[in-house]
Amino acid sequence: NSDENKAINIGVAAHITSASNGGARYNETLSSSERQNIKNGIWLCSNCASLIDRDESTFTVELLYNWKNCAEKEMFDAISGKIRKEKTPFIEADMIWDYLSREPNGYSPKNLEVFEQPILAGTDLYQYWTLKWSLKLIIYNNSEIPAYNLNIEEKEGVKFNYLQNLDKVNNIRPFDNIELDAIYTKFFHGTSKEADEELTKTPKDFSDKIIEIKYLDNERDEYKTEVRFESDKLTNRRK
Repeated sequence: NSDENKAINIGVAAHITSASNGGARYNETLSSSERQNIKNGIWLCSNCASLIDRDESTFTVELLYNWKNCAEKEMFDAISGKIRKEKTPFIEADMIWDYLSREPNGYSPKNLEVFEQPILAGTDLYQYWTLKWSLKLIIYNNSEIPAYNLNIEEKEGVKFNYLQNLDKVNNIRPFDNIELDAIYTKFFHGTSKEADEELTKTPKDFSDKIIEIKYLDNERDEYKTEVRFESDKLTNRRK
């Protein structure tokens, strides 16, 4: 109301089954006290209160009881903190490779076993290699809500040898992203050709890798995204 000392109330306490014979959805089996009981009442705006009495075939007793039960449950869940917010942040991750490399660490005795002596020049010999993936883990906020204080935990599978730390206090604005440097290395025994075949964009060792990203919304409620590394793609699922 424009007058701060007044209020406009358009709510109407309507009957589900009519209070008198000839009214909408009248139930002759009910007693007078049952018709007046709160169980036979539903709180509606004035427009809907008129509407339900003008179209009984559409607005049945069963429908109105369902409206009432759903509305009461929704309100109870709201004051109990059980209702999920309509808009919440959603964090997703993707990974791209920056560069791949292999570094030889010496020849293998296996060369003496599999190749005739003397070994011909240009033979792709067995060696010990250090394979290295220089990667970028990109964290996206694909929502209209800022995400705060992200924390990344490697839950399952092999771990990065290095993953750039997030500041303890951090945030990602809506539809923005941050890039984190990551490195994974492994030792490998084989020829240079076999080593190159091992250097796929996503390390084969990541086939069962899972990371979990925790983050907060404006009200400091916590959310989680589970990220699974599958072949050459990552799948994201909100937990």
